[in-house]
Amino acid sequence: MTPQPAAVPQIDPSRFAALPGGKRKFNWFAFELACEIRQAIAPPLVRTLAKRGYDHARIKRSCIALAIGLQGVVRKQLRGEIPQMEIGWDQVEAAFPGLTDKMVDRLLDCTGTAWERLLSYCVACPSACVTNKDDYCPMFDDPLYSDG
Repeated sequence: MTPQPAAVPQIDPSRFAALPGGKRKFNWFAFELACEIRQAIAPPLVRTLAKRGYDHARIKRSCIALAIGLQGVVRKQLRGEIPQMEIGWDQVEAAFPGLTDKMVDRLLDCTGTAWERLLSYCVACPSACVTNKDDYCPMFDDPLYSDG
């Protein structure tokens, strides 16, 4: 898992363990993506989101919703239905409703940054969470990752 600065509230992986498939590596990948998206949202954007009613908890929920939604896109690519992973503007808007187009654009950029950063870590990670997507993921049971 990517270490996060203390100022960035942690996302609890239990939300992802409750998804269909349970404690599988593909759900862990979504958890990691949600964490990366949250980390990519810089403090100035967090302050702007706060003015639109997004406190830290709502931002986390939106990051989780976006990461879960992007699982479907990853599945389509794995099945060969689309040539490459695409993060859609509509997906970001759905996860972060009620924002201006400019704010959605900024969040789309954050999501793209998060995606690229996560993939750069995945290359060296022995878990291979996407390749081994149906395997059990022991990290879900590690108290290090829990909110407590």
